[in-house]
Amino acid sequence: METLGREVKQQEQKKTNVRKFISVVKKYTDMTQLDATILREFVEQIRVSETYTTDEQQKRVKIREIEIVYNFIGAFDFEGAREQSQTAQDKNNAKVGAA
Repeated sequence: METLGREVKQQEQKKTNVRKFISVVKKYTDMTQLDATILREFVEQIRVSETYTTDEQQKRVKIREIEIVYNFIGAFDFEGAREQSQTAQDKNNAKVGAA
């Protein structure tokens, strides 16, 4: 029972954090320039990996991964969200085409 209570509290905290993040986003919907103040409101930290190469034959090609951790919502997987959106859109298009 204690675990369930903890999970409910975590879900409520996530909802609160998302609401806070959305309120910050709404505050800057007409933003024309990114400055340090706005950046601090959105970003908790930026993590940058060491450089590496995936192909020993092309040592001049270096890769460096960057992860942005946002305030209130943490790191967000934009690529995963884009893929989920595309999959949902493809399913909807398939339904419309079949009808």
